[in-house]
Amino acid sequence: MNNNLVVITPIYKKDISKDEYLSLNSSLLHLKVYDKVIVAPKKFMKDKEFLARWKSYGYEIVFFHNKNFVSVDSYNKFMMNKNFYKRFEKYDYMLIYQLDVLVFSDSLDYWMLREIDYVGAPWIIEDENGKRFKGAGNGGLSLRKIKTFINVLESKKLFNKKENFNRLSLNTKFRNIFLLWFLLRTSLTRYLAGLYRMLYIGQEDTFWAYYATFFVKEFRVATVRESLLFAFEESPEFCFKHNNNKLPFGVHAWERYNPTFWEKYQDIAAK
Repeated sequence: MNNNLVVITPIYKKDISKDEYLSLNSSLLHLKVYDKVIVAPKKFMKDKEFLARWKSYGYEIVFFHNKNFVSVDSYNKFMMNKNFYKRFEKYDYMLIYQLDVLVFSDSLDYWMLREIDYVGAPWIIEDENGKRFKGAGNGGLSLRKIKTFINVLESKKLFNKKENFNRLSLNTKFRNIFLLWFLLRTSLTRYLAGLYRMLYIGQEDTFWAYYATFFVKEFRVATVRESLLFAFEESPEFCFKHNNNKLPFGVHAWERYNPTFWEKYQDIAAK
């Protein structure tokens, strides 16, 4: 096994759909050299069928409090909890691999060697000017450098980075931007970082893509160009074109965004 990386699949329900089995098989086919962990609510701890299923696929099961799995908001908070990352700190990286993901190869060594702290699929906006990329960092299929993530969540400082403020207004909630601006102008230096993390509202992947760099100055998020090599999510044809007509490492939410596009690649993902 490659102990540099662990594949983490969050599970909140007992049953698995046909598409989710395809995602599972894709992981088993292409990511066989990595430890794989199911992260699940404690309510399944004594469910023999649940335990047997995942152990039969070679997954370790790690249980966390049920409250982390009740809603999108609770999941977002869970993914910003340092105790979650500390549970896996014997590894260098984790790959968040939700059960709406397909992967087409194992190129993770390439990404780990690049020393990127966070990489996920690009986000796309469409308006009267057409489609364009608005940043990158979708969390459903994402590579995370565990030590750096812990450093962000333990940081006691906020760093005023003007160049990062310039892109926040177009991509994240105004409340979070205003709060960051306000805290950076107070004298409560010792408490700023923890207070901001506590009051932050929104998607966890948006936090990692846009705000983590205010806590660790060197925090490196993949560019849109880099992220296209890693994963697609929405508008796969648009991403494919801008990725020189090449498949990425994987795709998140393939059955939601034009599943017809992905049908011809399912044999590559899971033979």
